Amino acid sequence: MGLQFIEELIEEHRLVDFVAGALFRCAEASAAGIADPRDVADFVRFFRVFLTGYHHQREEHCLFPALVERAEVPADRGPLAAIAADHEMAATLVGDIESAALSGGETSEVARSLARHLWEHVDKENSVLLPEAERRLLRHGVTRLEGRLPSAEEEAARALGEALCQRFPPMEDPEMVRGDGCVACSAFTTTCHGIEMEWWNRWDREHHRSLEEG
Repeated sequence: MGLQFIEELIEEHRLVDFVAGALFRCAEASAAGIADPRDVADFVRFFRVFLTGYHHQREEHCLFPALVERAEVPADRGPLAAIAADHEMAATLVGDIESAALSGGETSEVARSLARHLWEHVDKENSVLLPEAERRLLRHGVTRLEGRLPSAEEEAARALGEALCQRFPPMEDPEMVRGDGCVACSAFTTTCHGIEMEWWNRWDREHHRSLEEG
């Protein structure tokens, strides 16, 4: 049996992935001079309230502490540090989009950057962080995580994200190659050396060796 909390995070990632695609389409419209500035404000609201104000907080305040305190995972290096840095970068890019919009500047390039950043982030969490976290937590006897419920404002932001996907049908960046696993992560070998190097202990190595020997 899996952890419901992690299943909820994966479902939230699905919406974030789609809204990133909607943002990319909006950026293309903005570059062509046919976007409404109010659309940019709606994207900023979704990302600030739902993504950084709800989803990322649930990961950092519930999942991360459980991994550190109950599953022997380091907080100051490896995947958790890399994911936390991703969260900070997302917040910065959202702020950059808002600042550009308020000053009447061009928002399309920073919007594209945010969409690409979120796509990579979703891929690395869905393919590496969350499955590895779930396995490790269950192995340490953690069968339930209590994440907070969304506020009314956060629920409204979720609905706004779904509406944005209707307004701007999500598209992919034809120049971006998405992938799973540590090797597809931009932090790999720079600020993080991957799950095997950063998280595995003697038990993990012996367990995987026994699986290989079969």
